[in-house]
Amino acid sequence: MRHRPLTAWLLVVPAAAVFAFYITYPLIHTVVLSAYSWSALSPVRTFRGLGNYIELAGDPILRTALINNGLWILLSLVIQLPLAMLLAVGIGSALRRHRVLRTIFFSPLIIPAVAVGLIWTLFYDPHFGALNAMLDGLGLEAWTAGWLGDRSLATLCIIAVSCWRFTGFHMMILLAGLQAIPDDIYEAALIDGANSWQTFRHVTLPLMKRIILVDALLITVGSVKIFDLIWVMTRGGPSNASEVLATYMFRMAFSDDRMGYAAAIATVMMVLTMIATIIYVRLTGREGETV
Repeated sequence: MRHRPLTAWLLVVPAAAVFAFYITYPLIHTVVLSAYSWSALSPVRTFRGLGNYIELAGDPILRTALINNGLWILLSLVIQLPLAMLLAVGIGSALRRHRVLRTIFFSPLIIPAVAVGLIWTLFYDPHFGALNAMLDGLGLEAWTAGWLGDRSLATLCIIAVSCWRFTGFHMMILLAGLQAIPDDIYEAALIDGANSWQTFRHVTLPLMKRIILVDALLITVGSVKIFDLIWVMTRGGPSNASEVLATYMFRMAFSDDRMGYAAAIATVMMVLTMIATIIYVRLTGREGETV
């Protein structure tokens, strides 16, 4: 009995060491580097303290990136979560063992992000893209646009691609939660005279609340970290209109060679992710208290 705590600690040490080396140390190191002005091509580092953060506060491109990240979070939650739930309920009830539909909805995630970005860039092309061609064929020439070249549409177009790519993934998460609900509960609701909507509202949603919160957290964190699709499709353009924190950080680090400034942007991303995680923990804690 006396050796059990020691044994437990010894079992935890390897995982804790890996976590500290690959996660904790890089995070702390990034925060420290954000206090300096330095170049990857020079070993000289100039201490700036909060200078990078003060500059960030007045940076108009950073404000655009924050607004775009907020738009990504909002639209991804509003579109992906309800649509994924709808698909999960449909497949989990009427087509419980229909693997073909699951594969079809999940398949966009399997395609590499670079390939997805290139394909959709061609689809949005204003001159020979399929989207404008379809609108012309339907007699909707007034609806044609520059899409990715339009400052007001570029971000929305990429968000649409992201929703197409990730909705199937979130559907699978919610489907796993739905299949964990015992059939006896649905049978009891049917005996009590509940219709499909009442069963969904009073049985499925309450039992799925924790899974939905987990999925919402994944969408939120993914929207904060989004990089690949934007970089492939617009590189943050036109004129920084579709810039987000990750693309701006990458540009500052590897194009402008401002490593300290990029580290400050990375720290902002880390703080936003931590805020989202804390909100999730608080919500799940309250959910646990009410059960």
